[in-house]
Amino acid sequence: MKTTIPHISSAVKRIPWRRIWVWSISFLVLVGIALGGLFSYASTYDMRVFPGVHIGNLPVGGMSREEVTALLEEMNTKLHDAGISLMFTDNGTTHRIRIDSTTVLAENVVELIYMDVAREVDAVLSYKKDQNPIFKGWSAVFTRGTEPHLSLTTVTFDRDRLVERLATALEPFVEEPREAGVSISMVDPLHYTIVSSTVGVTFAYDEILEKSISAWNVLEIPEVSLVQTVKEPTIHDDDVRNILKKLQGVFDTGSLDLTYTDPQTKRDNTWTMTKADIAQWIEVQRHEAGLGFGLTFASTSAFLTDVVAHEIDQEAREARFQVGENGKVNEFQGSRPGLAVDVEQTYEAVNSAVLARSWGDEGTVSSSVPIVVMQVEPYVQTGEVNDLGISEILGIGYSNFSGSPTNRIKNIKHAVEDKLNGLLIKPDEEFSLLRTLEPFTIEGGYLPELVIKGDEIKPEVAGGLCQVGTTMFRTVMNSGLPITQRRNHSLVVSYYNDHRNGQPGTDATIYDPAPDFRFKNDTGNYILLTTDMNVQTGNLYFTFWGTSDGRKGYYSEPVVHKWIPTGSEQIVETTELAPGVRNCQSAHPGAETSFTYTRVLPNGEKVHEVFSSYYRPLPKICLVGVEKIVQPVDSVPQECTFLPDGHVDCSDPVHDTSDVVQEDPETDFQAPSAI
Repeated sequence: MKTTIPHISSAVKRIPWRRIWVWSISFLVLVGIALGGLFSYASTYDMRVFPGVHIGNLPVGGMSREEVTALLEEMNTKLHDAGISLMFTDNGTTHRIRIDSTTVLAENVVELIYMDVAREVDAVLSYKKDQNPIFKGWSAVFTRGTEPHLSLTTVTFDRDRLVERLATALEPFVEEPREAGVSISMVDPLHYTIVSSTVGVTFAYDEILEKSISAWNVLEIPEVSLVQTVKEPTIHDDDVRNILKKLQGVFDTGSLDLTYTDPQTKRDNTWTMTKADIAQWIEVQRHEAGLGFGLTFASTSAFLTDVVAHEIDQEAREARFQVGENGKVNEFQGSRPGLAVDVEQTYEAVNSAVLARSWGDEGTVSSSVPIVVMQVEPYVQTGEVNDLGISEILGIGYSNFSGSPTNRIKNIKHAVEDKLNGLLIKPDEEFSLLRTLEPFTIEGGYLPELVIKGDEIKPEVAGGLCQVGTTMFRTVMNSGLPITQRRNHSLVVSYYNDHRNGQPGTDATIYDPAPDFRFKNDTGNYILLTTDMNVQTGNLYFTFWGTSDGRKGYYSEPVVHKWIPTGSEQIVETTELAPGVRNCQSAHPGAETSFTYTRVLPNGEKVHEVFSSYYRPLPKICLVGVEKIVQPVDSVPQECTFLPDGHVDCSDPVHDTSDVVQEDPETDFQAPSAI
């Protein structure tokens, strides 16, 4: 069977291939022209902002980098000049207040609202350009048609300073809510009244700032309409009534002591918050444990800042060191950490102590709170500025000469500043205070002042230097050095009572040629002595600097085992005073005391040395002037000798002094001593 195949060649020949190719090529050419045009159009904005772009309502399309920069800088200046405008109504009156957005710090104008112009310029120039060249062309066409309005993205602000300015400007129109509390009129016995709570009126400062920054982001001057809001108290009258039974417990413990021990001088300091202070600063507080009576932060922090920190705070001190031609260190400043009372943490501790009283927590009620102190290390340490091994404080000694007469102060000052300050004590040297302070003469720089001589207290050149001896004694003990010679005064003298408990026993007397005060430098390195004397306060500090070998030294408070009465007043007649004139010397009760000096050696061994002191009693002695009796010449006994020439010699008799014994001041306990 024969199959017939259709003939299709004629149909194929009828398709217009040529026309299709012409159309296709034409389309591609048109597309190419269009894309080329878009690319060419976009490339004209490589260094300019795409057309139609705005920042806020300001058109920046087509601007160059320089033009956008100039615009933003101009607007930044304009916005700062205008500041923040606040509008609100109070009691029917409309108020308009301007808040400045710049401030002056250290003679420099600082912007409290800040825009990063360079970053903003980069952002607007690169807007919609992070694409391939073809799509970038379409973006240029798109921005021309849509006209996008951009916002700035780098505006920042100094919230704390702006809020402070807002609070200051709006203060006349703000009333803080008053928490319910108590007003105490008397502590012993306790009398009080309840202070009722009231609502307050305020403004939302963060909302004001948020609206201001939003305006800046679109380069508009901030004009903010304010609405006063009611602020409710958190503690109400009923809350106070529910805890009134706890109020008495706050005062039952008594006053509250704030304590601090100087880490260098080891001197204890105490500041007292009296019950009257607590009554004045008390407030009701809400805590996790419930309601209780605490202290207001404002009043307590003011006390800590004005009273406590004033005596503790000190700046960090950098080290300086220079030895002069005389072998003394004539320029020295030991490095010292800076100290500052941590007011917030100390307040928390104080407030917690008062709250514990009202809550009556067993075992937590206290009558004292330690001061919290922050420490800042200096940049230059002492050991970095010398090669003598002087790198740290070994110990500090303290005494007080308040109430001293002028000559006594001058003698102390001459010894302390001219003789001792900057002194270098060699390794293994036995230091003699007498040899260091001599000569004890007017020419040597000293003046007459009182010393103890037997039963008399009378002026003598260089009196008062036992203040130096006592301070040195305490410095040596706080440094853990061995003492080779020390004697206490023969009388109890208030200048030398221990500063911790006010009792006698930790003094050291010196008097040329004896007694002396001596100690040995067994640290193996040089010791530098520096002094600090304050004539106004009477404070005297000695500091030993050196290289610590791990030793420590301290001494206990002196204990008075026995007070010895002075006995009855003594009257001594004298012709050195005008008849009837009375000149009395104060009584000095005697005492037997002791204390323990402890040295902790580098190996940890403790060496205890007990210093016992006996102070003899001295009664009140009054000199009373009497008439001088003149004996007739004839009644004066004479020895007459007949001379070979016939004359008679009747001269005064010669007194034999061969039986007078001079008491050794080294062994006589009543030997002279400088006061």
